[in-house]
Amino acid sequence: MSHTLHSAAAEEYDRQYRAWSERLGPRAQDLDWRRTHLIWRHRALLHRFSPSGKRVLDFGCMDGVFTLQLQQLGGDAVGYDISPAAISQAKVFRGTAARPVFTTVPPGPGQFDLIYCNEVLEHVEDDSALIGELVGYLAPGGSVVGTTPVGRYFWDPDHKRSYDAVLLKRALVPWGKTRIHRYYRSRLRNLLPLRQKGAAVFIFQVTPPNPPAEC
Repeated sequence: MSHTLHSAAAEEYDRQYRAWSERLGPRAQDLDWRRTHLIWRHRALLHRFSPSGKRVLDFGCMDGVFTLQLQQLGGDAVGYDISPAAISQAKVFRGTAARPVFTTVPPGPGQFDLIYCNEVLEHVEDDSALIGELVGYLAPGGSVVGTTPVGRYFWDPDHKRSYDAVLLKRALVPWGKTRIHRYYRSRLRNLLPLRQKGAAVFIFQVTPPNPPAEC
C-alpha cells in the first residue's frame, strides 16, 4: 500500500473508531467494564485457541482490550491496528506495563505462533490476500484463527461482503489446512442439531503446511 493510501485508510479508521467510541459512551474508556463484558464471539474464540505460552498477534486489535486479555492469559502479545487513535487508546489501557506491544507498524515474517484476526476479513477488498499476509507472519507450525459474521449479522457500511461457509472457505483454503465452525450467540442454539436463524459467527483456523526440512 502506498504512503498516500495508507494515510487515507488510517484517517478513515480513526474516524470509525471515534464514532464507535461515541456510540458506546463512557464505557468505551472503562477498561474494567470492557474486559468484564468481553464480546461473546471473542470468548468463544479464546475457549478454542488458548494464547498461553505462545507468541501471539492480535491483527486489527482496535484499542487493545482483546490483546490485553491475550497477555493476561499467558500469551506474549502484540496488538496491531492501522488506526493511530485506537492504538493510542490501547497504550493508555496498558499503562506503564511493558507488554503487550501496540503498534501501527506491520510485523515482520515468521514471528508468531498464533494470530487472531477478529472480524477483519469482511472489511478488506481482498480477503484471501490478507490471509496470505497473515500466514507470512507465522512461525513454522503456527495458525491463523479468527471470526467473521455469518451473513449480514453485525452489518456495517464498511463491510465488503457477507459470508456463507463456501465463500469463506474459498478465501482460506489456498493457504493451508482449514477448519470452519459456525457459532451462535445463543448457547442453546449451539447445542441443537438443526441450524436455526440467529446471530452467529464463523470461527476459522488456517494452518499452513510446514516448510520441508533442509537437507
